[in-house]
Amino acid sequence: MSYKDYAQQQHDRIYGVQIHDEGIIEQMNDELAQECVDGLKNLDIYNYPQPINMEVSLLSIFCGLYGIANESIRAEGKKNIRQFNKLSANADKNCGQASSNGERKPNPWILTKILRYHNKDYYEQIIKPLLKKNYEVKKQSKIVDTVKQIEKHEIDLKYQFTLIDVSSKALNGKYENKLELVAQDLLRIIKAIPCQNGWCFIIKEYDCIAGKNTIKYKNKTALYDQLRSIRLWQDGKKHITAIDALEQYHSLFEKIGMKFTSNNEGIFSVFQGFKYMQLDEVDQTKIDKFLGLVKDTISGNDERVYEYILNWFSFIVQNVGKKTETAITLKGLQGIGKNVFTNVLCELLAGYSSKNITDIDDFV
Repeated sequence: MSYKDYAQQQHDRIYGVQIHDEGIIEQMNDELAQECVDGLKNLDIYNYPQPINMEVSLLSIFCGLYGIANESIRAEGKKNIRQFNKLSANADKNCGQASSNGERKPNPWILTKILRYHNKDYYEQIIKPLLKKNYEVKKQSKIVDTVKQIEKHEIDLKYQFTLIDVSSKALNGKYENKLELVAQDLLRIIKAIPCQNGWCFIIKEYDCIAGKNTIKYKNKTALYDQLRSIRLWQDGKKHITAIDALEQYHSLFEKIGMKFTSNNEGIFSVFQGFKYMQLDEVDQTKIDKFLGLVKDTISGNDERVYEYILNWFSFIVQNVGKKTETAITLKGLQGIGKNVFTNVLCELLAGYSSKNITDIDDFV
């Protein structure tokens, strides 16, 4: 097979396959149908059916024309058979019978094949670009339909699912060659926000030191290095990776920006909720000792200071993202419980707080 024939074969496989898996022949749009009819001119048409690449037969012409849904275009095509083409004697004699047989086997895409072999210049200039356009429209329509079916997950730090899980599912063939399933999982892990030099990426990763999922920020190069290692399947000579899923459905990952907390779904919220859930009922005995420490030691048995400290911390928890504009300074002897107090508060705000710093090197 010559390279030219190979290239044409690949083109036909991509743009010319119009029969669905269920065996249903796809309808041809009016624009392409009209151009096909306009190209059926100056042809030698024979009666006896031969392979289309050898000659044009009446049966193949009528099969193609009866596949056209638009009756006006179909009628024009039937009229043009004798008017603009040369029919053999037998073809002219058996035109009615061929029309009847063609009506039983309608397939408009036969016309594109006739033109490819017997009106080559017209096919290259008119039909081929339209086939490509038709393919791109269908491809985009399929993407739109698929996007509607994808679950629009947000990042949830409490949900134990990271890129390692995506890689494991890919290795075990769980995605069934469907990029949309990969994208659906990646939405649980990755978001994209516009930056000065393009896109910046937010990714959920497990932090071994903290012992929990955390938010990390990466540039395109760093993220793509990770996604490239997740090979999904082979498409010819190309390895399909998680990058393809991200790029195919990139708009689903996009956020207009990020804030510590926001009610706008288009803005990524860094705040993902507290580590501990609010209880409907409180066992006071479990916190009495801590409250005693706060009152007796931290507040120095001063009722006003005690109430202030409780209200100060309550404000932080109840008004996420707002500032108290107050910093509490603890002074006292070593070992009286200052760290116990701050460690409890930091644990309650885990993920949005830092441990007590006792070494200047911790600032670096």
